[in-house]
Amino acid sequence: MAHTRSLPRTRRTVDTASRFGFQWDRYRDLFAHYEPQFLAWIAPFAAEEFAGRDVLDAGCGMGRHALFAARYGARSVLAVDRSSLAVNAAHELCASLPGVRVERRDLYDLSIKRAFDVVLAIGVLHHVEHPRLALEKLCETLRRGGRLVAWLHAHEGNEGWVRGFRRVHPLLRLLPPRALHALAYGISAPLFLGLPIRSELLARASLLPFRALHASVFSQLVPEISRYYRREEVETLFGELELAKCEIVARAGGWTVIAEK
Repeated sequence: MAHTRSLPRTRRTVDTASRFGFQWDRYRDLFAHYEPQFLAWIAPFAAEEFAGRDVLDAGCGMGRHALFAARYGARSVLAVDRSSLAVNAAHELCASLPGVRVERRDLYDLSIKRAFDVVLAIGVLHHVEHPRLALEKLCETLRRGGRLVAWLHAHEGNEGWVRGFRRVHPLLRLLPPRALHALAYGISAPLFLGLPIRSELLARASLLPFRALHASVFSQLVPEISRYYRREEVETLFGELELAKCEIVARAGGWTVIAEK
């Protein structure tokens, strides 16, 4: 693989990780829809393909994907997140699983080479400041023949939501998570009552019990960075990496990418 770039300098540290930390601290529930949602996001990669594998869950949040990978028979799972609140929640969720380690780490500074058979980046790359650099770092952690399984928000299928979101996001990113949590009721309550909206992501969420629905809506509002990728943008993001294969599939309101090193 080509040498990875150093982290570009920015005027300030982007705070998406700590903002999501508020969510994972408040919502530690293992909602019933999480497992079928995870399996939909990673398909056509299947649950049985975790068996006997060493797995990295990058940007693990509350640790639910690490939990599922372990239940599916992974030999080991390392779950990492930059938010201390998320790491605390993941520690709590995975405490009974001896094969799972949870560590506070930055994706740009993993310093792990060729250690994993499977790397999960589910709902992560569209929230980081430098997605290509994060992707390069994740690829470095893969063994030869290992697979990166990523899921990213799609623009296609969510056009109505994206148009409205882009208008208000400059304001949303200035509000503290607690205020956004209250504001999210203005979306989650109408959705729960049947408000139609042009968003595959939120249409799926509207079928959930109210607490799970509200958590899903809040997760759309809270990040400081939130991109919705067109297919050609996903192809560009994963282009020019030393990957033997790269499959991109429209899946569950987003793009599932399965890349083999």
